Amino acid sequence: MNEGIVLDVPKAIALHEQSRPFYNGLKYGFIFDRTIDYTIDPIVYIQCPYYADINAMFVVAQKFNTKQIVQFEQNFSKYKLTVFDTLEEAQKEIKKVKFGEKSPLTEEPLR
Repeated sequence: MNEGIVLDVPKAIALHEQSRPFYNGLKYGFIFDRTIDYTIDPIVYIQCPYYADINAMFVVAQKFNTKQIVQFEQNFSKYKLTVFDTLEEAQKEIKKVKFGEKSPLTEEPLR
């Protein structure tokens, strides 16, 4: 993510549509590096049609204000947003997540 960007629904869909072919129909996870200043529109957590593809959503946040924003965003997400202080911690933990389960979504875009 570039600094200053707002991750809205169309951008979230595009992100998933780029990720899905790589994982070939399997569930996957994201690590969002929020040490870079960008915003996620909380509506993304409600309206993105690719939630069934997700197995883990990790956030790297060091600033107290960013951690508070992530707590607010949690209200909109049906998946737990796990916060880490460093990228290394998030990478270590995502390796423990069980991936490989088939996503219930088809491999065709949902648009």
